[in-house]
Formats: sequence, C-alpha cells, structure tokens
Amino acid sequence: MQDFTGQPLDSKFRSVAQTFKQRGYATGAVVSAFVLDRTWGLARGFDFYDDAFSPEAFAKKDTGLVDRRAAESVNRAIAWLKKAQHRSFFFWLHLYDPHSPYDAPEPFRSEYKAHPYDGEIAYADQELGRLIAWLKSASLYDQSAIVILSDHGESLGEHGESEHGFFIYNSTVHIPLIVKPAARHGFRPGRISSPVETTAVASTLLQLAGISATTEKQFHPGLDLSASSGADNSAYSETFYPFSSFGWSPLHALQTSRYHFIDAPNPELYDLTIDPEEKNNIFSQQAATVSVLKDKLQKLLVQGPFRSTSAAAGVSPDAQEKLQALGYVSFRSPISKDALSKDLPDPKSKIAEFNSILRAEDAFHAGNNETGRKLLSEITASDPSMYIVPFLLGEASLREQKWQEAAADFKRCLELNPNFDQAMTGLSRALIYVGDDAGAKQWAQNALRQNPQNYHALHQLGFVESKTDKQAAIADYEKAVAIQGNFAILRRDLGMLYFQQQNYPKAAEHLAKAAEFGLNEAPLFNFLGVSYSRTDRLQKAVISYKRAIELDPSLAEAHLNLGYAYQRLNQSIASKREYGEACKLQQKYCELVPR
Repeated sequence: MQDFTGQPLDSKFRSVAQTFKQRGYATGAVVSAFVLDRTWGLARGFDFYDDAFSPEAFAKKDTGLVDRRAAESVNRAIAWLKKAQHRSFFFWLHLYDPHSPYDAPEPFRSEYKAHPYDGEIAYADQELGRLIAWLKSASLYDQSAIVILSDHGESLGEHGESEHGFFIYNSTVHIPLIVKPAARHGFRPGRISSPVETTAVASTLLQLAGISATTEKQFHPGLDLSASSGADNSAYSETFYPFSSFGWSPLHALQTSRYHFIDAPNPELYDLTIDPEEKNNIFSQQAATVSVLKDKLQKLLVQGPFRSTSAAAGVSPDAQEKLQALGYVSFRSPISKDALSKDLPDPKSKIAEFNSILRAEDAFHAGNNETGRKLLSEITASDPSMYIVPFLLGEASLREQKWQEAAADFKRCLELNPNFDQAMTGLSRALIYVGDDAGAKQWAQNALRQNPQNYHALHQLGFVESKTDKQAAIADYEKAVAIQGNFAILRRDLGMLYFQQQNYPKAAEHLAKAAEFGLNEAPLFNFLGVSYSRTDRLQKAVISYKRAIELDPSLAEAHLNLGYAYQRLNQSIASKREYGEACKLQQKYCELVPR
C-alpha cells in the first residue's frame, strides 16, 4: 500500500497489532483523520479501532479531509486506556492537527497568528502532554514503552512546496522519533545520529516488548537501543503521489548521515553537513558518490520486502517492466500505456501546476467555486490527461448538488483512469440524484469489484436497492457496517430499513448507534423512540422522544408518540400535555389522541 488512490493493505501482510493481540495484549487505536479509516485495512489486529467521525464533518468536507481535533482523540484514548490498564496493552494514538488548513483552537490561534502551523504543533503538544500526564497519574508511564514520531513534516514553501507529499526533501522526511523504553529496561539515554527509517519502528516495538515474531521480516530491523549512535546506516524514502495522482515521475531517495541522493528524471545530491537546507545540488560534482548511492538504491528497489510478484492487472509486459523500474508495486497503474512509453515529467518541473491544484482545492473548500474551476480549467488546457482534475471537479459539483455536471466530470475521470473506484463511487452518487438508478447500481458494483472494502459504494448500492428489494438493501448495508460500523449515516439508513420491516429490535440497535456516533436529527430520535416503545423499553423511548422535541419542538409526531409513552407509564398529566401539543401543531393528530 503506497498511497490512498489504490487498494487496501494486502491481506498477506500481518500488522504489528495482530502480533500483539496474538500474544495476549489488549489492542486499541484512536485515529484522527479519515485517511486512516479502516477501509484501508489498517484496523487489522485491533480489538478497538476508533475511526468514528461526526456526520457534520462528512457533510461539510470532502471525505478525504474529514478529521477531528486532538482533544477529542485524546479523550477517547484515555477512555479506552482506563478499561485496558489492568492488562498488557498495545495502543496507537494518531493526531492530525498539523495539517492544512492550520486552524488551531484558542489560545493557540491568537498566540501563533503569524505562524499558524506552529500553533497546530503547540496545540497537539499540549494534548499529547495531557495523555502523558494521565499515564503518570495512573502509574502506567514508567512501566510503558512509548514511541513518538511523525509520518512527515511540512515544507512551508521550501523548494516551492507548501505542504507535503510531493517532494522528499528533508523538510518533510526528516521527522522526530523519540523512544522511551519501560523502566528498568537497561538502556541509557542517547541519540542515534545516523538516518533511521520509519519502517524500523514496527520491529522496535516488538523488540521493546521482548517479542520475536515472523512479522519482523516485513520491516526494517529494529533500532539498536543499546548504543548512543549506530553505524552510518542509510535510509530510504519515496513518494508516489506525483505518479499516482498526476502521472508524473515518482521519486526515490537514499540518505546517509552526510548525503541525500534523490533519484528523479533530473537527479539531485546534497551534502547535508554543509547544506542542511538542500539548496545546492552537487550531483554533477560527485560522480563516485552518486554511483555508490544509486547502485544501493536500485538494489533496495529490486530486493525490498514490499516488492510485488504479481503483474499489475490489465497492464502489458512492457508497461509492467516500466512500472517495476519506477518502483511501483500497486495492483494497477492510473498511467496510460502511451504515457508509460515516454519519460515521465520530473515533479520539480510541475510544482507550479501542483500548487495551482492545491489553490483550487482551497478555493472549493472556502466556497469559492468559480475560482476553483478557473484554476482547474487552466490546468486541463495544458495537461488534459490528468485524471485528478475531473475528479476534483466532480467532487465540487456534488457539493453544489449539480448532479448532471458531477456525472459528466466523473465519467471523464474514468476515461482517464478506468480503475479509480472513488470516481466510480462519485458517479454512482450523482446518478442516484439524476434518477438513473440502474446506472447508479452498476457503477457502485464496479467500484466494489475494484475495492471490496469500499463501504460508501455498498451504502449507495443499498440505497438504490431499497426502492425495490429491501432485503437485498439490508444485506448491502450489513456488509458495509461489517467494514465500517462507525459511519452514522449508514447506521441510520440501516435502522430505518429494519424499522420499515417492523424489526424493531434491530431498528433500535442501529438507530441508537447512529445517535451515539453524533447524528443529531429529530426524526432519527423519534423513530428510535418508536423502536424502543415497540420493544417495551418505555423509559428509553421517553428519553428519545424528548431529544427529538429538543432538536425540533415543532415535530408533532414526536409529541404524539411521547404522549403515548407517558400514557403507558400512567403519567396522565404529562400525556395530556403532549397530546395537546401534537394536536395544536398538526390538526390531523387530534383524531389520533386516545379518548
């Protein structure tokens, strides 16, 4: 798994969490962004994987931008740790705040007004400190091994890149890695000065726990924590973002304690001892050094543990050879055969185009759709084969409820990248709203053939089938819930299907989950109340009806149902009051009031 445009983590790989779970540990995780949603296979081995985000976040943002603040994630982390603290546990906390747009809460927003990224760092640091303080108060800190790292930095304008992922200079790949062993572990404090790959962290975790497992073979060897500095190891890094999303060349790099070699169409070499900001490319001056590092890099690409042995689906042998030379190991390539036959552009030559795409996305998110479309149309004029542009246009059209335009955009995207399941899902959604249920069903099924874990496609398939075959729709929704049970809207829709089938226990189960995951809709609580009432849980029914009325005091049906519940509880005064309110709001309900 190299990026989030392809397939989930292959089932042949075991996760560190699976190893800990097998050894009897309680395993938990709290993630703060949808990009780590369980759809990608990352929940494997966790007893508890909290990737539930508010329904409002899905309504206001593109799916890939859905996240939550550190405070909420730390609260959820502490809640789980309180339950697990009496046994050995493995826990992963992921915080996402230092990502664009930089909008830390107060007082950090004001304090770091001139440097908003620093404000996000300070806020995340405060919340992480709160977790560390809780571990100490629970007498867990000393006996716990703790590893803290980032997955990337932020360029903040260096080399023309404003964020991360496009280049692999040290502004983004040189990150913090802090290891605190458990007390009495025998390790002395020190610093490892040579480069370390993040792939070493997995083996280090097992090493800290005293676990020897075959899982370690998947990763770089663990850190040598017995020494204050290791040998002059080299560390590999890569980015396939320019390739997978835009059709430009991927980048590979190898770094030693002195040199950083970046293999690109226009290669780069930097001497970090005198040029830490990587401003002076000395590639042409150091032929011998380049030869050694390039040879070592090529051997890593050929012999690496992540090398795929199967050919990419639908790709010719010649193209497959080109993909392997590029280091690409995904199941399929979004790049056309014609493009693969040519030299792919160096991302350095495309940074202005890339920044235009980012500005277009920012404009869309700010509601300035005209600006976003203008920027993307300029890119299309210069590079009409870039599939990500019609995809972004389709997403924008969906937000604007321009269903016909969205369908056309996604179709254009799929002409350029026929295997992109997220575009298929978007097209399915657009077709639902233009009344083409057959087309919507077909594209949802196509998306599922590409990615069986795409629960959004299952949700849309169920929505279409609910019009003609409710049992088939329930089956679709249940499959989706089995993949992602934390999606509130999905739970609501499944609960309502069960309600229509008069399966009130199941309806209550799923409607309650939708409410638990943050869906605050008056009709939801009204139907949840009915489900409770039909299963003789009257006190819960009363609470649900009251919540519905709190959200929408004019919901006459909720008043009427609350009146029924009070009557069954022999609370006649309260019952009459609610009947009167229902009758006042909707004349037709007067006839339904018991005499």
